[in-house]
This record gives sequence, C-alpha cells and structure tokens, in this order.
Amino acid sequence: MPMGGLNNGDICDSDAPGMNGQAMELVRTLKVMTLATGSDQGCWSAPVFFFYRPGGFYFFSSPTSRHIGEAGALDGLCGASLFHDTESINELRGVQMQGVIELLTMTPETLGAAGGYVKKFGMQVTGDNVLAAITSHYRAKFYRFVPQETYYMDNRLGFGSRIKVNL
Repeated sequence: MPMGGLNNGDICDSDAPGMNGQAMELVRTLKVMTLATGSDQGCWSAPVFFFYRPGGFYFFSSPTSRHIGEAGALDGLCGASLFHDTESINELRGVQMQGVIELLTMTPETLGAAGGYVKKFGMQVTGDNVLAAITSHYRAKFYRFVPQETYYMDNRLGFGSRIKVNL
C-alpha cells in the first residue's frame, strides 16, 4: 500500500523534503536512460547507457540514429526518463525530464566525462584519448542531455505523484 502524502497525479515544487536526494539516488545507481523524440514521422524512444555529472547526462550514440536525427531537427529538444525496475506498481519511481541533446566537442570537460563513462561501464580503452578511441571503435559520437525541467516520480507517495526537482 502506498504511503500517504500527495494525491494521485499531484505535481508540487521541490520543497518536498528529500526529493532532490531521492532523484539523485536513482541517477547515481541506474545505468540506462530512455530518450524520447518526435517528428512528423512519429515518435521514437531509445535506451542509452549514461554517465551523470552535474549539469548533464553523457552518452555515446550513432550520429545517424533516429533519436539523434529527430532531436537535431528540433534544436536538440528531447524527453528523457530513467526508472527503478520493480514488480509492484506501488513501488514505481523514476525521473522524468525535458531538455536538449548536445553534440560534444573535444574539451577537458568532455574528456573527463568520457573517462567517467568508461570507468562506470568497465570498458577497456587503449590510448590516451578515451573519446577518440570510443568514437573510432564504435563509430559513435559523444553527446550530453541537459535537463531543463526535471520531475521525480514516486508511486510510494500516491499513484502518479510527481515532484519538481533540481539535479
């Protein structure tokens, strides 16, 4: 049975105690984020492995993938979500976001994020330039999803409860 608190479908500001921390716990422990895009051809979603640093979710993807192409056509606009896997609808919790996807260039910040990504996923990369090695081996480019609006969703607080948070 869900705990009391919010009514079904409520949205409230991030002043709810501990909700930023609950959202960050999911960001720190989960590995897969789903990106959602749309165009006049329809809607699309795609899972990507991510590495988080304050200000963005870093991921590799093919520059010819549908989600990258559709986001590019919308000035990078994209939806994203990550959810804790559970068997009970009353335990469902996650993070829902709207933001933009950015193609990254070679900077010290980008190289640091690529290094964090490699470490998080235990990838074996040879050479000094982690970003170039992954780009070459997987024919992928490095992107960052930057959230502009973020909600922590937690059915333990009531079915469909969402709380606006800042990551």
